[in-house]
Amino acid sequence: MNAVPSGLDPPLKIIDRIVNEVYLSCLPQLNIPTPECNKHFCSTTSPCRRALILLAPLLSVRLVASSWNTAFKNFQHSTRGAFFSTVEDGVYYPHAWHINTRVRKAVLLTRYRVFRTIHSEAGNRGVYLAYDFGGAKGCAEALEVIIKGWVTASDFECQREIAAYSVLSRAKPCRGVPLPWTASAQHDPVCDVHALVLPKLGPTLEDLRELLPDKRFDALMVLTVGIQMIERYQDIHARGLIHNGIKPANICLSPRGSADPPDMLYAIDFGFSTTPDMASESPLPSGHRIDAIGNRRFMSVFAHHGISQSQRDDLESLAYLLSYLFHSSLPWDTPKQHQPHVWRIKMATPPSILFRHMDACFLEFWRDVKALAYAEVPDYDRMRARFVACLEEHETSGVPVEWWDIWGKWK
Repeated sequence: MNAVPSGLDPPLKIIDRIVNEVYLSCLPQLNIPTPECNKHFCSTTSPCRRALILLAPLLSVRLVASSWNTAFKNFQHSTRGAFFSTVEDGVYYPHAWHINTRVRKAVLLTRYRVFRTIHSEAGNRGVYLAYDFGGAKGCAEALEVIIKGWVTASDFECQREIAAYSVLSRAKPCRGVPLPWTASAQHDPVCDVHALVLPKLGPTLEDLRELLPDKRFDALMVLTVGIQMIERYQDIHARGLIHNGIKPANICLSPRGSADPPDMLYAIDFGFSTTPDMASESPLPSGHRIDAIGNRRFMSVFAHHGISQSQRDDLESLAYLLSYLFHSSLPWDTPKQHQPHVWRIKMATPPSILFRHMDACFLEFWRDVKALAYAEVPDYDRMRARFVACLEEHETSGVPVEWWDIWGKWK
């Protein structure tokens, strides 16, 4: 039995012992079908459905006396998140204000237990892997989900992410884009975090690139990425949304075992996106300088200069991505101290260098993109058809690229 915390009032000490004993007796009855049968993700204040049934008799303790009822409430507050959890001991970050500490303070939104940090920035926003024990079988079949968290709802990326998913979820869902399980970021009062829950997808193209020899994609893989992302952007742009966020880490394989085609890719992370409500309705770019947003390695030249972004900028960024995947680097991959001048190198780099040793269809794609005017609707079908034709010339088996097979080969 766990040690009783010192300094507790007698009723609270008794309740603590009772809950510990009940918890230990519950473990065999829950029949968790995992190698670690004592792994639980819920807590006494946020129990999963199966644990709630077993812990229900504890609620009668509150009927003994008003002092016991108060002690029980204090117990819930003092131990929130500590019970039923062997996933994390302590916190990930030593400062209480840091979002990594906050999301591990308790169970998020009464059903999500964070267990891994994917990415966190400056302590005020982060992306996490979490277990969802809110299903019918509770901790026994806890699914893994993605949690995007922000310290404040007024966070720039939080507002844009919510606005983007609002656009993408209207009418027919956008293919190749994961939609959140909730309409907006929900606030957890105990952790004091605003959380958005998304389905977990497969590995990112950056994860896959790190496994490959020389960290390079072959021609078939790059062509497949081009075809898939042109399709994604055609659907995204048709809804009046500009992504502004392409990079290998923002493109994911479809979930393993899903009904998606084997070459399917998903676009993620809309924290830098612009929507019809944020972008100018004028056929001309805004007359005011716009803050440069996006990844400097892949953003368009116009974005570097603060010019309003439109469809052409997403496609220019895609061109840089395809070159990067094939060559494993870009001509402007310079030391950090020179990064403010990346745009100069981009403007000075001819397409013959950018797409050296690559098929001619990439040069044609580049010329089409650079010829686009602001907010001009690209001929997506023609762009995609070129890549498809080139892919068919390369292929001998007629079988499309299967991402999970490639992952399994090199993992």
